[in-house]
Amino acid sequence: MGSQQILLIALGIILVALTIFAGYGIAKDYLENTNREQLISTIYDIGLLAQQYSKKDVKAGGGGGTFNGWIIPAQLRSTESGTFNAFVSQDKVNLTAVGKEIGMNGITNVRVNAIVDVNEIKIIVVN
Repeated sequence: MGSQQILLIALGIILVALTIFAGYGIAKDYLENTNREQLISTIYDIGLLAQQYSKKDVKAGGGGGTFNGWIIPAQLRSTESGTFNAFVSQDKVNLTAVGKEIGMNGITNVRVNAIVDVNEIKIIVVN
């Protein structure tokens, strides 16, 4: 009778450990995907701001058909979801977003890039 109880206790401990391990994996995947989606949403909004700047006349504070002089607004450079950087050239803006969670490769943080020109915003998930 005692050995059966020990066996049941051991089996129960193993099941609890497996459940905790599975729950941790699910939570980690959820946080990673949520962080990536937040970055995509924010980087798209930043891309729209860059396009608006480009389409505005120079007299109205815009780029007059170029992206020269555009910068990411200070309040959007660092958010709860990550940090954002822009590399501006005359005809396009390359945006980079680095998240707070570890990404798909299991080593580096979530990363999303965007290439913005006057006609489109192309988003690339890096990690």
